[in-house]
Amino acid sequence: MAHVSLKKYSQVRASNIAEMAPYEQINLIFSNIIGRLAATKGFIERKEIEKKGENLSACILLLGALQDALNLEVEQDPSISDNLLALYAYCQRKLTQANINNDIEAVVEVSSIIKEIKEGWDSIPADQRSPAV
Repeated sequence: MAHVSLKKYSQVRASNIAEMAPYEQINLIFSNIIGRLAATKGFIERKEIEKKGENLSACILLLGALQDALNLEVEQDPSISDNLLALYAYCQRKLTQANINNDIEAVVEVSSIIKEIKEGWDSIPADQRSPAV
């Protein structure tokens, strides 16, 4: 299943991503991380070290994109952005350790954190998903 998800992402063109609303772009990043982490568990089990490393590196970069996307200035409750920033940094550290130690448990932990954040993201009402102009 994870391999199917990864194939779908590779078919998305950069021009399509630029045309997406910011909400959809973030949603795509969450889904990409979740799919890559699922595949990474298999790579660790099968000792496919190169693929594991590539996937974890991509996830760390995607977490950086989520950090960059946070609006740390305009937020009505800055603690939300601050907490997400710290949580993404924690996930990056866990994935770095998972890469070094071939640690499936760390991969699973990060995956469940990202899934929980994505659930919150998915619960944003449709009428509030577009930025105010």
